[in-house]
Formats: sequence, C-alpha cells, structure tokens
Amino acid sequence: MSLSTLIVDESVKKSLLERWTKMRGHQRVTTNVKLLVEWEEGQTPQHVHAVTVDVSNSGCKAVVAGDLHLHQRVKLVHAATGRKADAQVVWRGHEAWDAGFALEQPDPTFWG
Repeated sequence: MSLSTLIVDESVKKSLLERWTKMRGHQRVTTNVKLLVEWEEGQTPQHVHAVTVDVSNSGCKAVVAGDLHLHQRVKLVHAATGRKADAQVVWRGHEAWDAGFALEQPDPTFWG
C-alpha cells in the first residue's frame, strides 16, 4: 500500500467520524453501567441483565443478555441506583447481544 493510499484512507476515516459525530443528538461517553431491562410479554413480566458500552443524554449502547426486538418498548433499571427509565430498542447489532436504546425522556442524570 502506498503512502498516498494511507493518507486518503485516513482522510476518509476522519471525514466519516466527523460526519457521524455531527449526526448524533448528544455526545456519548464510554462507561459500564449495569442495567436490568424489563418488559412484558402479554401479562408475563420479563427481564434480562445488560451493561452499557456507552451512554448519552438520550440513550445508550449496551450488551444485553437476551433477545430484544427492534422498536420494542422496555424499562431500563439502573442497577446501582434503582432509577427507572422508559426506553425503546432503536438499534440491533450483528451480534445477538448488542442493542441501542433511546430514552423516552432524555435525562443526563439517569446514568449517575
């Protein structure tokens, strides 16, 4: 690979990163927050454990120990504080355990 190819590749990476950063509604912070994700299937309460990869005022990306569906409405329970927040699954990764959640009411204090 030539030097000019590397320079172009780095320029493209930087441009894409800047573009994605501008598209995000809130700045993300890398942190591990333990969560319980709750929802109901019919009348039956369900829950799985999760841990965040990153968080923002409006939601988080997390590793989830269960199969959630895109657009599913859930309740996130902060394990350390017991605080609860209504959220929706807005992203699913290629791996079954990656999920993105958008808080119904953005709250920068939820994550602690």
